[in-house]
Formats: sequence, structure tokens, C-alpha cells
Amino acid sequence: MVYKEREYFGEPTEPEREAIAKLEADVAAALGASGKLDAVDVKVTATSGSTVILSGWVMDEAEHRNCVEAAQSVAGVEHVESEIGLRNSAVPSAADTRP
Repeated sequence: MVYKEREYFGEPTEPEREAIAKLEADVAAALGASGKLDAVDVKVTATSGSTVILSGWVMDEAEHRNCVEAAQSVAGVEHVESEIGLRNSAVPSAADTRP
């Protein structure tokens, strides 16, 4: 019989949760410290690994770009996914359209 270390597919372990929480806090702090944007409506979600997902709303494309750049500047972040919507967009999002 060959010993194979057990693979775990459930919830993240405590050290993983702590690392995820720290990465989220670090990115949120970077967004808050940036003088180029108002990130009050931006949510930061880190996945296990080094991917950060930004969601919520900003005023324009410049704030969107600044959010992504601020998140990318944080140590430990390798990939940023943006689900941020623009409040002052000329093209309404699917959620803004009414039948």
C-alpha cells in the first residue's frame, strides 16, 4: 500500500482563511489610501490563491482603472478580476435596462 496525503476539498483551512482575510484587508486598505478614487461602493473578495475580485460601483472609467491598479500593487496579488460597474456610463448595463 502506498501512502497518499489526503486531499481536502471542503472549506479552506484556518491558515488559508487568515491569508485570504489579510489579502482582502490589504487590498481594501490600498483602495482607501489611494487619493484617486472613491471606493466606498467597491467590495474586495480574495479567493484561495492570489486572485482578487473587485465588485460594486465607481463613478467613471478613471476610477475603475485606479481601483484595478491599486489592487494590482498589493503584495501577494497576482490577478485582479473586475466586476465593477460604472455609474456615469453612456451605455446602461443590463441591470439598468427596463422592458
